[in-house]
Amino acid sequence: MPRRHLDTAMSRPNLELVETARDRITIVADFPHLSPALLFDYWTNTVLLAKWWPPEAELQPKLGGTYHFFWPKQDWHLRGKFTMFERGRTLGFTWKWDHESIDMTRVTLLFQSIQNRGTRLTLQHEGYSKNSEAKKTRDEHVEGWTFFLRKLQEQGQEP
Repeated sequence: MPRRHLDTAMSRPNLELVETARDRITIVADFPHLSPALLFDYWTNTVLLAKWWPPEAELQPKLGGTYHFFWPKQDWHLRGKFTMFERGRTLGFTWKWDHESIDMTRVTLLFQSIQNRGTRLTLQHEGYSKNSEAKKTRDEHVEGWTFFLRKLQEQGQEP
């Protein structure tokens, strides 16, 4: 399985794209200064989310709860439902941009403890069809996940 390191500086925590199939993205990222529970909160708490991802969010942080992330300047809206919700262990959600014509996809996050109370996050985004439009969207999502996971890693390095 080919892997591509997305690190550009040796001082940065690991961020690695694991190419597994055309219908899914897998990225592994280390957060050496965030516990699994705190990293989970960065995905499910509106105050913490706004520090690295959507400027505005509405969510029901529970299994079966919904979320709506939005970027008012761009008029972008991302919506979905939590399909897995176990603090510090797993988080799963459906994923659908209002402006994309592709079908709804799914995101799964696995939180694994690493040394010194840090966390290794495995993100899998799947459900892309194999047509050319879905490939383009998948490639854009790789770029987006890389950018925003880097922002999250930077948040996790603050004292």
